[in-house]
Amino acid sequence: MELESFSDLGFRKKEGFISTGIEKLDRLLEGGIPNGFISVFLGSPGSSTEILVKQIATVGNVKYITTEETKDEILDTMKRFNWNTSGIEFVDISEKYYSNVIEGEERRVNIYEQRSKLKLKELIELGSSGMPTTVTGDEDYLAVLSNKVKEVKPGEIMIINSLDFFLSQYKPEDVLRTIYAAKVNNLKNKGALIISITKGVHGELFERKIEGLADCVLELDVIQKGSNFERFISVKKMRNYAKKIGIARYIIDNNGFVLEMIERIM
Repeated sequence: MELESFSDLGFRKKEGFISTGIEKLDRLLEGGIPNGFISVFLGSPGSSTEILVKQIATVGNVKYITTEETKDEILDTMKRFNWNTSGIEFVDISEKYYSNVIEGEERRVNIYEQRSKLKLKELIELGSSGMPTTVTGDEDYLAVLSNKVKEVKPGEIMIINSLDFFLSQYKPEDVLRTIYAAKVNNLKNKGALIISITKGVHGELFERKIEGLADCVLELDVIQKGSNFERFISVKKMRNYAKKIGIARYIIDNNGFVLEMIERIM
């Protein structure tokens, strides 16, 4: 294992790579994300993966698919760090989903209220049909995702934060098929597709499959050492770029995601 300080790397932006907007992360990747790559950010709880993807989104020329937070919540966080948000196009799945959930719950409550006012005879006439079925009007969010990925342009970044939402709504094999189609489209369009997912939640087999599908895998971990916590980001996989495999400590400060010393695994 070989240690490198950032000043030793001789970093400069490279043609054919898309910058993350975080210079030291680009240095860890030795140029950034190669055009056409699909990158999976696998983060353990508490690793602040959501901060990293938000910061990358502020590089400009980015499509951001929200699932865990609404557009307004994300913008509030970005403004707290004083990041530029002018180049972001949001696809706010989170807002649509939460609205559908609230509407569905309101309909369910209304049905209960109506039934509570019925007389015994009327209830008997209704029989044992149970609760009437209500239509939630939910969209096929996986189809929305698939269609949006097709719009990625050369040099453009698309962020899906996070895949956890889709895995809670659809079968894992359906999600994988959609991501595979996204991979093909992204390769064709020469963009950079970044997908975040929580580590250790969806099973080891699924993680292996999504890592196998990805061109680049960044793993973020938080480790307790005594009373302190240390965060590490590792380049677990980079297709066709074996020498990029490495690990770095990082912290989150008032400016956001900050990398420290790199260890190269030779």
